Amino acid sequence: MTIRTSSLTTLAVLSLAPSLFAQASWTALGTGTAADMSDDGQFVVGSIGTHGFLWSASGVQVDLGVGTPTAVSSDGTIVSGRTTNLAGESVAARWQQGTGWVELPGAGGAAGSSISVSYGMSADGSKCAGFGWNAAGLASALSWDAMGNVTFIPQSGPLNSQASSMSADGTLIGGWDDSAGFTARAVVWDALHSQTFVAVTPGNLMGFGKVFGFSNNNSYVVGVTDDEGFIWNSTAGVTKTGSLPGGGPFTYGEARDVSDDGQKVVGLSRVTSLYDFRATIWTPGAGLQELKSYLEANGGSAVPELILASAISSDGFRILAYGPQGWGIGTLGFSVPSYCSCDATAPCGNSAALGEGCQNSTGKGAVVAAAGGISVGADNLTLECEQLPPGKPSLLFAGLNQINGGAGSLFGDGLLCVGGGIQRLGVVVSSQTGSAAFGPGLVATGAWNSGDVRNFQVWYRDQAGPCAAGFNTSNALQVTFTP
Repeated sequence: MTIRTSSLTTLAVLSLAPSLFAQASWTALGTGTAADMSDDGQFVVGSIGTHGFLWSASGVQVDLGVGTPTAVSSDGTIVSGRTTNLAGESVAARWQQGTGWVELPGAGGAAGSSISVSYGMSADGSKCAGFGWNAAGLASALSWDAMGNVTFIPQSGPLNSQASSMSADGTLIGGWDDSAGFTARAVVWDALHSQTFVAVTPGNLMGFGKVFGFSNNNSYVVGVTDDEGFIWNSTAGVTKTGSLPGGGPFTYGEARDVSDDGQKVVGLSRVTSLYDFRATIWTPGAGLQELKSYLEANGGSAVPELILASAISSDGFRILAYGPQGWGIGTLGFSVPSYCSCDATAPCGNSAALGEGCQNSTGKGAVVAAAGGISVGADNLTLECEQLPPGKPSLLFAGLNQINGGAGSLFGDGLLCVGGGIQRLGVVVSSQTGSAAFGPGLVATGAWNSGDVRNFQVWYRDQAGPCAAGFNTSNALQVTFTP
């Protein structure tokens, strides 16, 4: 078994910056708890008391009988989780229409009536992963194939291991592998079962933590370390998502799922008491926020108290969450995908935080994000750039292409990310707080039509910048205009 502690070569490296959404909404859809959602939001699984359910957007909700669903396939035909067998034991199982729950093999042991459980599943439902109690009374990470055959996932520690998540394509498994001191270490197993301890940092050399999820494109990993949620990729390493204010001695958080661009992370945070959990969302620019507050601030109404955000779609449009009043889906009105953050390649070692352009004289990287809308008819798109040096000319420009596949090329103190058919859309002098806004009216200036795709970036003066080039750039955005 090979153990790697630095990077996952199997993970694609994406260098992306924040996407911004507008006009959020909340749709209450049922009672009980919700565990997982298909990426298109068409299917949801969860529990009401001791029974599981499978909900579909067509309005049909199927009672799955006694069981606890944890994952649903993309087409809604397969559910994994656990059920109770005829002997009264709690066992890992897979549900399909016509067969109901089918028990999966365990690890040869038990802890009371608990035998095993499946947590993660591939999008096509052919593979799932979880754990079972072995003959020594310890937990062993397990995976199951389409035929129900069980595989013991190799571990490096001598004690417990658990698989808690699986990538959409079934090639990666996330979970934890105990150290000799019974402390969980956040781990990802690849298709060959090689391990990467993703929470390793200079302050956490053992990589203590747990993995709970992957982005659909396998580029990002999320979980918990040091009682905080984290997001990891092979370029930026670990980024902690922080805590909600007011936690004090009860402070704790988990990251459960992440959008494909790595810019929306959902989960939970404990605040004022042992059982005061709040559903959360993290973005690079705003940090960790309570999901209820985030939805309301973006136009959502009638949002109830929410205790866990279980899943987010790969495009970041839909968030599955639940609370005391039941479960529902938060929808975010439009998305502007972002790319070319300076978290790896930089002209003079001036890389910045995930989602930012290269570091400038403020010690941060400029971040451009979208507000308003992407309708050519409304022409209300506004591009807002923050973390600029104050009082500096800033130019917004647009182009047809993403340079170097979106990774950009070295340019001054930053990266040039946009090329082809360049249009200069105006110069704004940044405010004393380092912000500049462009628009509305950009559609008229650019003479764009519905269906047009344009890439945007901000260039700005920075004579005191770290590389002495005198100028720098922000991250980049891609906009697909609608009618």
